[in-house]
Amino acid sequence: MSDLIFSIPQETYFGVDIINRLAAVVLQYGERALIITEAILYERNNIGQLLELLEKKNISYITYDEVVPNATSSVVDEALLLARGSKAQVIIGFGGMRTLATAKCVAMLANTKQGVAEALAGEVPEAKPLTYIEIPTTGRNPFMYRDECLIVDERDRTAHILRTPKNICKAIILDPKLSLTLPPKYTAAILLENFLEAFEGYISIKNNVLAETYFLKAIENISDIIPLILANPEDIKLRVAAATAGLITALGLALSRSGLGSALIYALNAKLKVPKSWLASILLPFIMEFFINTSSEKIMRIARILKEDIVGLSSVDASRKAVEAVQRMVSDLQFATRLREFNLSLDSILDIASNARSFDMLNYLPRATSVEEICDILKEAY
Repeated sequence: MSDLIFSIPQETYFGVDIINRLAAVVLQYGERALIITEAILYERNNIGQLLELLEKKNISYITYDEVVPNATSSVVDEALLLARGSKAQVIIGFGGMRTLATAKCVAMLANTKQGVAEALAGEVPEAKPLTYIEIPTTGRNPFMYRDECLIVDERDRTAHILRTPKNICKAIILDPKLSLTLPPKYTAAILLENFLEAFEGYISIKNNVLAETYFLKAIENISDIIPLILANPEDIKLRVAAATAGLITALGLALSRSGLGSALIYALNAKLKVPKSWLASILLPFIMEFFINTSSEKIMRIARILKEDIVGLSSVDASRKAVEAVQRMVSDLQFATRLREFNLSLDSILDIASNARSFDMLNYLPRATSVEEICDILKEAY
């Protein structure tokens, strides 16, 4: 287990209706804001509520609400024009992972003359970033406490993780009530994606005693919630538990790293335009199976959390019980179980595997993994 050295300076606000503190948080950094969001959040009046909170404190704002599902780097450049033209002092990201990544990238580049293409090419921003405030509406973001953001290059639909300036995010407001906009089945899929992220952080060679505590608790939360969420989508206690799992997984990933499964869903999502959570539900058991030989003692602990009977079993056999439990979970939710259901073509597998292997997170896997092995996983999941 690696040494424990960490600093997490972002102010974090967590709780039901804690969104009401937004204006007070913004006023610490300025009076002109650019809100980067997605149009679906006009449902249930989430955007309207946010704007009303700013108006009550005389905070001027412009709203960019054109971050669509599967948005690419082009939306960053569009939002950059607004950020620069409005002389925004604060960038507010309000939405899911793609929206939050767009907002963080805009905050990084707004005071420069650079576009997102230069950032994707590796150019380091030459000016101080704008203040960035993050409001996740899906209850999770694995990059929440990391100085990184995930951007899909418009030109070739490859996924890239960009480094951002240190501590670019000043505040995180995580209100479980905001996730009520999510359909129950999509919420369950997001929980499985969160499970994958927690699992990968847990088996990473960067894992440590604090992060491990977060990851195992997140997996326990998720395994308790998933059987209930479809029947009780409006139960705020379940939404709080789901958001708690997202929060503590993100805290763990500030100390550890995601892994092969996350890299694959980023690369697949970029190419196939399929939600990352649907892809995660397919890949999770295959990823767990792939690491049994190197991480069986850890996966055995997950089998216990999943309430599997592993008395008298070897760690390898107990680990297979954990994989079987996850497979049953996916089957019970009636999710897709094969990548072919999302029109993945076999001739694109090498490109996707190569994109996934390019991510730095793969340097922290418990076993070295080649592009050829990644192709084999994709073929097994096909």
